[in-house]
Amino acid sequence: MSYANENIAASLKSARENKGLSQRELSARSGVPQSHISKIESNAVDLRLSSLASLAHALDLELTMIPRKSAPAVRSIVRSTGSHKPHSNNDALRELARAQRALDTLPKALHESSAVQTLQRQFQEMNNFRNILQETEAIKNMRSALEAVENSGGLKGLEKIAKDAQRLRNMLAHSLPSHMIDEPTSRPAYSLDEDDSDG
Repeated sequence: MSYANENIAASLKSARENKGLSQRELSARSGVPQSHISKIESNAVDLRLSSLASLAHALDLELTMIPRKSAPAVRSIVRSTGSHKPHSNNDALRELARAQRALDTLPKALHESSAVQTLQRQFQEMNNFRNILQETEAIKNMRSALEAVENSGGLKGLEKIAKDAQRLRNMLAHSLPSHMIDEPTSRPAYSLDEDDSDG
């Protein structure tokens, strides 16, 4: 399945969950069989336009084709008008502050490493996305890993955390669904346009 289809399927799943609907309830609203919705959400089938239109309508979403250059502006508008969960946002910001403190308290010898410098930069950039930051669990995992670095992981552990932070930052910058931050097989956001042959 293409990256675009994965992104659409993830967006549909996220919209369904944000509305508090089960797959069965969405099926009843949209007329798309629940088993097919399950396959769409798990990327087991290619998404047909008719199914996409029915699901989007049932989720109060509008299908619109826009020029690629306008996509960042549209995503920004969607983020600002979307239904964010303030409580989740506050938890994520608290975890980010804790992760920053855990990074600051690492031994001075590790502060010279490129991994620590990368982490400092990624945490600062994540803070720039504070209005949409909701990935509390991902940041909490990074903080826990940072707290354990001194005793076990050392530099290798730091490098893994830095990669996780970079993936999360890219997800925020390019408005990718949060489940994609844990998928190393996903193409990085900065290479999306390299393979476009229709541009």
